[in-house]
Amino acid sequence: MNRRVLVIGLDGATWDVLNPLMRNGKLPNLKKLLDKSAQGVLMSSIPPVTAAAWTCFSTGKNPGKHGLVDFIYFPNHGYRVTIANSTTRRAATIWNLLSERELRVGVVNVPMTYPPEQVNGVMVTDLMTPNAQVQYTYPPELKQELLERVGPFVITPGEGENPSEPLTYLDKVRADVKASADYALYLLKKEPYTFFMYVFGITDILQHQFWYLLEADPKNLNESDRTLRDKVLAVFQQVDDGVGEMLKHADENTTIVLMSDHGFGPMKGFLHVNNFLLERGYLVLKRGALSTLKRAMFRAGITPQNVHLTLKALKLDLRRKFNRGRAYGTLRRFFLSFDDVDWTRTRAFALGHIGQIYINLQGRQPSGIVAPGSAYEKLRDEIRSELLKLKHPDTGEQLIARVLNREEIYHGDLLDNTPDLLLLPADFKYVAFGESEFASNKIVGPTLGHTGHHRLEGIGALSGGNIQAGAKIENASLIDLAPTILYALGLPIPPDMDGRALTEAFTPEFVNQTALQYDTADAVRTDYGGTYSEDEEEQVIQRLADLGYVS
Repeated sequence: MNRRVLVIGLDGATWDVLNPLMRNGKLPNLKKLLDKSAQGVLMSSIPPVTAAAWTCFSTGKNPGKHGLVDFIYFPNHGYRVTIANSTTRRAATIWNLLSERELRVGVVNVPMTYPPEQVNGVMVTDLMTPNAQVQYTYPPELKQELLERVGPFVITPGEGENPSEPLTYLDKVRADVKASADYALYLLKKEPYTFFMYVFGITDILQHQFWYLLEADPKNLNESDRTLRDKVLAVFQQVDDGVGEMLKHADENTTIVLMSDHGFGPMKGFLHVNNFLLERGYLVLKRGALSTLKRAMFRAGITPQNVHLTLKALKLDLRRKFNRGRAYGTLRRFFLSFDDVDWTRTRAFALGHIGQIYINLQGRQPSGIVAPGSAYEKLRDEIRSELLKLKHPDTGEQLIARVLNREEIYHGDLLDNTPDLLLLPADFKYVAFGESEFASNKIVGPTLGHTGHHRLEGIGALSGGNIQAGAKIENASLIDLAPTILYALGLPIPPDMDGRALTEAFTPEFVNQTALQYDTADAVRTDYGGTYSEDEEEQVIQRLADLGYVS
């Protein structure tokens, strides 16, 4: 029996959006699939950030083993911020494991796969691809074949159009969604695969931009917003059509996995964590003339965010122009940034989105000043206590629900690369943001257009001949899917995976016939090279900024 697995990712999908649309007949292909599936809530990584979450899925491991917590990080515990990509990952993926067994794999548009690596099959990379001129396929010759047989490569749908002009933007999105899915459909038709995966990234992008329309009762919207909502829903229906086309390539021996990397919900604002640390004296700025001048501008409200809002009101977007290369780096030097931090007097700082704080530790950071042991623990406790007291300046509502020590949720050889503290915002409505540039001079600030953001609760569903329709998937998380896929294929699970096989989703007959097996050795990660040039890194930074993931 040639068992196969087809994984369809809906980035950021939540039952809160999908269930009403299915009830209203808007998503017939997804409804047909889910009506005969085992399904439930799939918990994301902490933090529920795309880079960490998809890597938790693909490796079956926590960030303490695979090494990715966010899109940005500090190499070698230094203070220079850089962009993560597939070379940052330090653990084998499901497609590495299957390739080792000489089973054919197809991996298309899965986040954190650029630069492409050698697999036994095909790979087309993701939103971390800087531009369409670089090598974004494996094998390399596949790039030209796709250009000739299918069309231009789409990195992210809608790129190049301004979301503040939504009707034009959504027209571009629709064209791009089809073009991107056509890459996957072309490869699906080309040959059979043991494992094939494609991610619809547009579901995440639309919910960031238009959550207020998705959560609204259409009867309460004005005519303009109803028109706009219909166009947003048309893209969801287009995704549903794409899912339907992919399902045509699933036979009776195929296990179908439908999943999201995290859920979604409303967003009210950003919580600028470094401003909190600066105000409380945990983060200290340099005393030099230039840093002092920048600090004065910062206090006066001359910040990147306020400048951006002013330019936007004047219908100018210089950020989009300057971010496309080295000129942006020059522009950044006018504002307060990590370049102005006095690391010899700083005890704590934040980097990344959704609440990550690092302690400036002696022996780890180059200018670390906090002694390991009791001083380190006392500082973490002190910062936690202060954060839990933090209230919204206008409403008085509590902003942080929990503050976790890293060892409460992570473990592994890379534990020391992870943040020392992780913040869980109250209901995630105010997203805790740690910028290397001080984008705002407020602790709580506006969202710059986004109305929705990530939640921990994503979706998970399995369907196919060996799946028990109607079964409940409970207490499941992203790290459970890699071992579940191996189990569905009748293959052993590496002992260093943190997840469990979701055997409750399978029929009793399959479970009785398929024993859980474990490898005797840990998985091997493929070695491969590739890095960003300075211009390429700025292009990726711009894209992540447009998506709301960096400042």
